Parts: sequence; C-alpha cells; structure tokens
Amino acid sequence: MKLLVEDFKRIPLLLVGFVFLSFGIMMIKRADLGMDAWGVFHQGLSVLSGLSFGIVTILLGLVILSLSMLILKTKIGLGTVLNVLIVGMMIDQSDIIFTFIPENTLEKSVILVVGLIIMTFGRSLYISTGLGAGPRDGLFVGLNRITNIEIKYIKPMIEFTVLLGGYLLGGTVGLGTVVVIVTSGYLVQTYFKLLHYNPKTSKQRRFIDYYNQIKKGTN
Repeated sequence: MKLLVEDFKRIPLLLVGFVFLSFGIMMIKRADLGMDAWGVFHQGLSVLSGLSFGIVTILLGLVILSLSMLILKTKIGLGTVLNVLIVGMMIDQSDIIFTFIPENTLEKSVILVVGLIIMTFGRSLYISTGLGAGPRDGLFVGLNRITNIEIKYIKPMIEFTVLLGGYLLGGTVGLGTVVVIVTSGYLVQTYFKLLHYNPKTSKQRRFIDYYNQIKKGTN
C-alpha cells in the first residue's frame, strides 16, 4: 500500500495542474486567434457533432485511450483516467467563469500569450506528478523516451499532423495556432527542467504497479 499512500499525497498537485491546463486552453480558445492543434481538432469535431468543446475533449480522449490500450498495450494510471474524465468539464466551466471577451487584436494577443503560458505550465505540472499522462500528452512523452528526440521538437511534429485533421474538420486555424504549436514544446521542456522532471528517465505510475505491489505483499 506504500505506493498508494505516496501517490495520494500527489493528487492535489495533479488537480492543480488540471486547473491551469483547462483554464489555459479556454483562454487560447477565447482569444480567437487560432487554437492549439488538439484544440483545432476538438473544435472541428464540436462543430461537426454539435457537442460542446469540453464533451468532445472527453469523448476523443476516451477513443485515443482505448486505441492505445488495444493497439499499443498502453498501461494507464490515475492521472490518465482523471485527465480524460474531468479536464473537458473544467474547460467548459472555465468558459462560464471567465466572462471577459477580448475585442481588439491587442487584447486577443494578451489573452493568447497568457493562456499559452498557463496551459503549458499546467500540462507540465500534472505530468511531473508521475501519476499518468493523458492520452494526448502521453504521445509526446512516450515518443520522447523512445526516440530520444527533445520535446521541443517531437511535440510540434505530432501537433502539425493533428492540425491538418482539425483544419479539414472545420476547426479555426490562425496565427495563434502556429505560435502555440511552435512555442509550446519549448515551454513544456523549460517547465520540466524547473520542476526537476526528466520525461526520459522518470516513469509514470500505472494501475498495474499497485496490483503488483499488493500481489508481492501477499506472497
């Protein structure tokens, strides 16, 4: 039970990371200068399906997670599940709480930059807890470990691919989209260093780790 006790203490930090991540995503969406790649994809699906942005985020996360488990045999953790279930709802709630509507290019630019800083910090913070990366973030973290390509390069490579799909679905692409894709990898890598987290060597906790410890304790 030692692992469970240790991880329970990190849950508050995980949730704080989700709050920053969700609020940052909402701000980039509110800036209306073009969302991040996954945001464009979610927005395109939202327009196509008529569902809210947050609901689409949840559903797509479940799809990606299911495919990862079936095809790549991905092992998931508490952070992975909570990411899928609550980040989308947090985005929708942030959209209700934050009522400011930027009306000119300067205001939109400020909202975009602040949102980008907050979003990437939240993403880095929750991943650094080691409780399991979300299905989308797990892609660049996993590929960083496998290929040894730095996050500032591997993350944009993934996102430009996702962006194409989102654009074809009708998502909004603008100058802000390019800014977010190009800079977010650098920001996440910088935050990881500040948080003393190395994605190449640090392991994310998986549910199977708890099972293995309990099984070991009963032998």
